[in-house]
Amino acid sequence: MATSALPARSGTPSSLEEGSVGKKHAAGAEAQPQQSSSLRRRVQRIAQGLCEQTGIEPLPVEARTSTNVGNVGFLWASANMNVLSFSSGTLAPLLGLGLVPSLVVIPIFAAFCCLFPALISVWGPRTGMRQLVLCRYSWGYYPVAVIVVLGTAGQIGYCILNSILAGQTLAAASVGGNLSITVGIVVSVIISLVLSFSGIRVLHFFERYSWLVVLPVFVALTAVAGSGPDGLHIPAEEPALAPRPVLSMGSLLAGYLISWSIMSTDYSLYLEPRTSPVKLFTYVWSGFFFSTTPLFMLGAAFACSAADVPAWSAALEISNGELFLEVFGRGAGARFANVILALSVIGNVAPTFYSFGLSIMTLPIPRLHAVPRFLFPLLATAITMPLAIVGASRFATTLSNFLAVLGYWSVLYVAVLIVEHYVIRRGDYDSYNAEAWASPRLLPTGLAALAAGILSLGLQIPFYDQTLFTGPLAERSGDLGFEVGLVLCAILYVPLRILDKRIFGR
Repeated sequence: MATSALPARSGTPSSLEEGSVGKKHAAGAEAQPQQSSSLRRRVQRIAQGLCEQTGIEPLPVEARTSTNVGNVGFLWASANMNVLSFSSGTLAPLLGLGLVPSLVVIPIFAAFCCLFPALISVWGPRTGMRQLVLCRYSWGYYPVAVIVVLGTAGQIGYCILNSILAGQTLAAASVGGNLSITVGIVVSVIISLVLSFSGIRVLHFFERYSWLVVLPVFVALTAVAGSGPDGLHIPAEEPALAPRPVLSMGSLLAGYLISWSIMSTDYSLYLEPRTSPVKLFTYVWSGFFFSTTPLFMLGAAFACSAADVPAWSAALEISNGELFLEVFGRGAGARFANVILALSVIGNVAPTFYSFGLSIMTLPIPRLHAVPRFLFPLLATAITMPLAIVGASRFATTLSNFLAVLGYWSVLYVAVLIVEHYVIRRGDYDSYNAEAWASPRLLPTGLAALAAGILSLGLQIPFYDQTLFTGPLAERSGDLGFEVGLVLCAILYVPLRILDKRIFGR
């Protein structure tokens, strides 16, 4: 990445930049305050050199100077080219979907779901706002807390799933099983913490190239597996095509892809305001689609083929890491490939830790604005690591349920954002008053968004098709939760928002 294309670091005050030592100390103790002040200045210089100093305040136009649109697309490509995308595809037979239908259904749903984070990313250069700050202009200053809570829960959930996969894959790579899953989880989380701690510059540099290391390993995995009865093939007994498994796969993909919309502009707001929206949209959509779709399909192909390959089936019962080792063989090269695939999750966890801090800072608690952004990844680490260690034993069931639930609420969130921008504001970026970002009296109340979301959620429930609950309509139609929620919330929001504007005038 050409770092010269990125803006200079902001001088925003932080807790590391507090005033000098007070003058009321006794003369005999002057040496100690001077040493303390000197230490603070050193820490401040280190933080400014290694960590991004900006918080959630909107970036002024003069700070949006980057012209490297490709950085944003590559970031999303690296974030999704990992074992979690592959593992999500392996759920196809658990959903009752055969190989051929999977190879048709996955690209169609993925192409649609990638539209949302790509579309919202376009707003970053024009507004200069972090994603959840921008969300305040539809969800309001106080109601946005609901989105923050749901969004951060989803972010931590993804980090947990990725960390478990990293731990399992690294454990499989160890000779004689000497490396525990816990060690692998700790390694992946700590590396992700270091990257996220450093900020957007380091993240962009890492994500621009990390996919180049991971892609050849997945290509080699496909080549080594080969085709035929002992390789990738269409199983002799494919399940009959039915609407229910197709819609379940669609719900899973929606949860995986649309939920990224809660972070979209966090990585595009540094671009110049005149950046071509078509070019940015194309880069981001391509970054999502071409990193996830092939891996979803590859995971489905391995899982479906495993029905006729006992060794693969037995390996998948243990972990994806065991499957990789079974395919590659158990030599040194195979173990090295496993290590690369295990560490591929860092590209996903690091930016998620980064956005986690920005999300927490958007809570309607003004004092949080004064907390340095780079400290929040420590909190994300403290939550992710123990939960990943505890939850490693029930990975497949947890992944299936988690992704589907994310799809249900995330479509309500994006429906409100998109309708607010293109219908209520008529696509006018000037209507987002940057001075109002932290003012409850100037921002919309958010009542229309909250009401539309709650009503749509209630109407979604009969269409849920999950392990713990199946709605009465879903028993006949399959899981239509995300489709129904998206359409209903978009329709309901328009009259509710118009009424809200007439009553409150904002």
